[in-house]
Amino acid sequence: MPYKILIADDEPDTLDLCSKVLKKEGYEVLMAKDGIDAVKAIEREPFDLLLLDIKMPGKNGMEVLDEATAIGLDTVMITAYSSVETAVEAMKKGARDYLAKPFTSAEVRSVVERIISHQMLLRTESHFDGEAERFESFVGNTPSMQGLYRTIETIAETGCTVLIEGESGTGKEMVARAIHQKSPSKDGPFIPINCGAIPETLLESELFGHTKGAFTGAVESKKGLFEAASNGTLFFDEIAEMSPALQVKLLRVLQDREVRPVGGTEIKKVDVRIVAATNKELSREVAEGNFRDDLFYRLSVISIRIPPLRERKDDIPALVHHFINKYNKLYSREVSGAAEQVMKSLKEYHWPGNVRELENVIERAVILEKGKMITPKNLSTGIKGRIRESGQGHHKTLQEREREYIETVLKAAKGNRTKAAEILGIGRRTLYDKIIAYGIKEPE
Repeated sequence: MPYKILIADDEPDTLDLCSKVLKKEGYEVLMAKDGIDAVKAIEREPFDLLLLDIKMPGKNGMEVLDEATAIGLDTVMITAYSSVETAVEAMKKGARDYLAKPFTSAEVRSVVERIISHQMLLRTESHFDGEAERFESFVGNTPSMQGLYRTIETIAETGCTVLIEGESGTGKEMVARAIHQKSPSKDGPFIPINCGAIPETLLESELFGHTKGAFTGAVESKKGLFEAASNGTLFFDEIAEMSPALQVKLLRVLQDREVRPVGGTEIKKVDVRIVAATNKELSREVAEGNFRDDLFYRLSVISIRIPPLRERKDDIPALVHHFINKYNKLYSREVSGAAEQVMKSLKEYHWPGNVRELENVIERAVILEKGKMITPKNLSTGIKGRIRESGQGHHKTLQEREREYIETVLKAAKGNRTKAAEILGIGRRTLYDKIIAYGIKEPE
């Protein structure tokens, strides 16, 4: 059954735009011209999503929102720029997101796809128990990792384009490989390419191939990675580093599924899944003019955020055990575990380098340790500092100071996230992620 969406707005142009965009995407769409009609509609039949204007005759959007949240209906507020603060208040009351007029078709699609995708994951949650057992390359069973496993399971078989966002060291390529391995094209190639590691002049040739004589040194024709990855997956790591010129060409491939080798005239059809990853907040890169918005919307049909290690510290003991076993075998060691003081320090450390940094710490400790248990003396300097602090008085980390500063700014902004983000000089999404990561309780 198609997902059913109700659009409530007193402006015919807005109703027409949203209706056309969403019907084209395959959703069932109904419309209400004022707040009273909207309430009648949601009382009469079930909907999956409500697009709700804040200012309407009869009942205003905030009143309708109360009715919608009471029955658990996901709601996106529609507002003018002058009323953005009201939309933020609506989100505190339970709205999922907002669209500020004038908005584009792409913005409507993006917001709706994100919420509907989340609903799909929740509805399939009951089918996935013991997720970690089916993900041999991953370690961890915290709620955030279980959510990641479910997301991979759900999207892998669809063949859709995926954007993976996460800090350095969180395992973005591992997630990309898992998506490929659980997809119908798992027997096809998985080809990774780091967009920041290859010069722009070479990257185009690598992706699209070239003909003989296309440039100096092109002594023979060469197939590009799009062709090489046919019936498989092409993984673009650090996609934010791609030049504007190549962004245009990648967008064209995503739209037309065709490539033309450098120096050639022949158009070649390609059948390849695209998975992209970045350690930057790509929506912010778009806002700052560093990345094309149309390419961003094409890439982020489904977005996956990998939690940093500081958000899943309960997984650290399992990760430590996993890495000890790995490096025992590699270096012929017989380390059986980590001392209690060591494990306490590992869980207190903020891990700026994430799982990759933890792995390096354990590898070093296993190499240096002559006994059965990893002791403090064989840990890296940063971790030793944590142990010293426990006996000499605690010195605040950069993350702790950042948390305190964010709390102060939120209090000064009276809980207004948009205003707080402006003061902090970061994006609203970045602020939201930090609030979650630090467990910040916002002022009432």
